[in-house]
Amino acid sequence: MRSLGSWLICIVCLSLAAGCASFRPKPQEDPAWVHRALVLQDGNVTASVAALTPGEARDALGFNLASDDIQPVWIRIENREEIRYYVPPATIDPEYYSPLEVAWKGHGWFSGDTNARIDQHFRSQRLRGFVDPGATIEGFVFTSLDEGLKYVSMELIGAGREQVRRFAFVVPVPGLKMDYQQVDLDKVYAPGDLHDLDEDALRGWLEKLPCCTKGGDKKTDGDPLNIVMVGARQAVFPTLARRGWHVTETTTASSSWQTIMSSVFGSRYRYAPVSSLYVFERRQDIALQKARSNVDQRNHMRLWLAPVTVNGTPVWVGQISRDIGVRFTTKTITTHKVDPEFDETRWYLLQDMFFSQGLKRFGLVKGVGVSTPDAPRGNYTGDPYYTDGLRLVMWMTQEPITYQRVEAVRWEVMPDPTR
Repeated sequence: MRSLGSWLICIVCLSLAAGCASFRPKPQEDPAWVHRALVLQDGNVTASVAALTPGEARDALGFNLASDDIQPVWIRIENREEIRYYVPPATIDPEYYSPLEVAWKGHGWFSGDTNARIDQHFRSQRLRGFVDPGATIEGFVFTSLDEGLKYVSMELIGAGREQVRRFAFVVPVPGLKMDYQQVDLDKVYAPGDLHDLDEDALRGWLEKLPCCTKGGDKKTDGDPLNIVMVGARQAVFPTLARRGWHVTETTTASSSWQTIMSSVFGSRYRYAPVSSLYVFERRQDIALQKARSNVDQRNHMRLWLAPVTVNGTPVWVGQISRDIGVRFTTKTITTHKVDPEFDETRWYLLQDMFFSQGLKRFGLVKGVGVSTPDAPRGNYTGDPYYTDGLRLVMWMTQEPITYQRVEAVRWEVMPDPTR
């Protein structure tokens, strides 16, 4: 009779050898990701980008990459200029995986021939490091796994001269049911419903907004409306994604269960649903969050497209708050405990945008109403909060801009964010 140690050795060997047996890449003659790829042009260089789902990655590359938190991003670059451009994958993901690093994860013991085929397959699928004049290249960069939406930033560096081509993509990833997909932003307002304002009129309009969102009953005040973003979607959302803000899932049995597991066992859940709050008589158009190790601790914001533009540019009204724990409530049984110092979370977002390279100007306007630690106000679920009563207004841009060049609009005396 074999000893327990012998059986364990056999099990380990079989497990290590199993990788080679699962390497079965499928021919990709007309892959679905090519048809849903997003396309951008800078100068005479065109870039196409798509992020693969776990199933697509397994079919194309021969084994399960998602189990190791790896996601291939497919890229095609057409260079119609007269210089060579280098394509550094570190601009796409600073912690990208090399092709053979990924291939190693599919290796099995005692499988030299199969391992060599895996290595060759991954080398043949990678994106080349440069694109010559008049040439087109395509292939994969191996990045960390994102679901729902994936931010892809790419910079191409011209050889021998100060020439850079920049692309910023927010790429949909099929699979999860995301909160933002329930809203068609192009149909929120009819053309005649939008009113264009100059900046003075914008200030007045923002100061007259209600102090707060409305809660689930659409009557009781919720969290204060403390942030405003001025910018097209192409300026606002890539900037947030670049700083690690993730979209949220819709509330389903599956997402609710994942939320519970994240809370109980401390596992990370970057796409956890957020509850609905209401402005302009509708729930948020998009919710985003930055989660810590679990869903009990996260920064999250809700944004609504406003019925005004400023000099033709869309305006987004929103709220931001920080979840710091979980507590019981009579309205929703359990809810997140929020940091009562709402201005600190507003200050966090301004810092985040300073280093995003997407913030052009910022200012503060009245409108929320002052509350103090001695006399706090309460949100929909009864959490107390206090604030200096101001709204942060940020003008966003698609053009990269360093934080030293960000302008302050002196609409109000600048408060001390650490008071």
